[in-house]
Amino acid sequence: MRSLILIAVYLSKDISKRWLETPGAVLARVLIAVSLCLLFLLMQAGFILGEQAIQKKIESFGINSMILRTSPSGNGSLRPELSALFEPLAEDGLYFPFSFLFSLAELSNGEKVRIVVYGEDALPALSEMIAGFDRLPTEAFLLAHGYPESLIERVQLRDHFFDSVVVDPPPVLRFVTLSKPLLFIPSSKIDAIGLKGMQESLFYVSDEPGKLDQVIESMEAVLEEEGFQRYNLTSPVQWVGELKELKQTRIKAQALGGAFVGLLVILIFGSIAVFEYRQNIFATALFKSFGLSSLHLATRYLVESLVLLGVAFYCALLLAEFTHEFVFVLAGFDSALVALARVNPYQLSDQSVLLAILGVAGFVSVLPVFLGLCKPVGKSLG
Repeated sequence: MRSLILIAVYLSKDISKRWLETPGAVLARVLIAVSLCLLFLLMQAGFILGEQAIQKKIESFGINSMILRTSPSGNGSLRPELSALFEPLAEDGLYFPFSFLFSLAELSNGEKVRIVVYGEDALPALSEMIAGFDRLPTEAFLLAHGYPESLIERVQLRDHFFDSVVVDPPPVLRFVTLSKPLLFIPSSKIDAIGLKGMQESLFYVSDEPGKLDQVIESMEAVLEEEGFQRYNLTSPVQWVGELKELKQTRIKAQALGGAFVGLLVILIFGSIAVFEYRQNIFATALFKSFGLSSLHLATRYLVESLVLLGVAFYCALLLAEFTHEFVFVLAGFDSALVALARVNPYQLSDQSVLLAILGVAGFVSVLPVFLGLCKPVGKSLG
């Protein structure tokens, strides 16, 4: 036991002495390992933030909702109206047919807002979504955050002025409003003004979880059959598939990135270890002649590699946390999403993959030295 302690102390002193003699080699290994670890950590964090962004969108809009937008027919062909074509959907969920007017309205503060035109077939859905819809003091109403509720807002549409009451947007309509003010006007008022040019749309929320996939497939088939060549059908259900694909891509990227990091660590650390071994081959042979085994000497090189990789890993974690918000805000992520207080992708418990890569790479990098140490003293000197 005492001999093992003395050997460990001696080898530790040998490591520290080599570091003081060749600080450039030590610094080079650490900086290269820090750079590789930092790239791997930021890559992994980017995928995690992408998954969080998709998950947030799914949760905010509701997994069972969908919105369909169509473009006017360019060839003059007659097509059935969306509200009549998909009217049976009203039996199994919230069915809200409407149209986006191409013209914009102007509020009293000069802000331009989009206009949603609704007919009588949309009244049941509006009554269900907006409390007290039947008792609104004006025909038109403005869905907007940040305005005093029940405020009467003067609105200009072309040369026409009319009053609209401000209504707080119901959560179910987040997929339609997208957090922007929308002016809702009945189709009878638009016809009286004489405005044309609308984008037919509908919003649907299924009552049965898991059934929306089948509904979307059926709707796409009907749209193709009825001659709707240009349409946009969007649903958080589709984002679930994107989320799964992104997770699979993250696993593949971790494998490729990990192989790249491991290979570079093996090449760099292994080359320096072999160079130092050859430079000190006579001293190593002398140590072996004094009774030190090849295993002891190989352990010395392995411990040195693992210590340097551990230091590099820790420095990379600190550097990644320091640059995280700047890097990903610059990359276009929402500032609220990249806050480490919300999601911290650099916790030690989540770094098992990178730690395993560094451990294996550190071990493989000293294998050539271990093979050299296994040779007899006379053959090594020769």
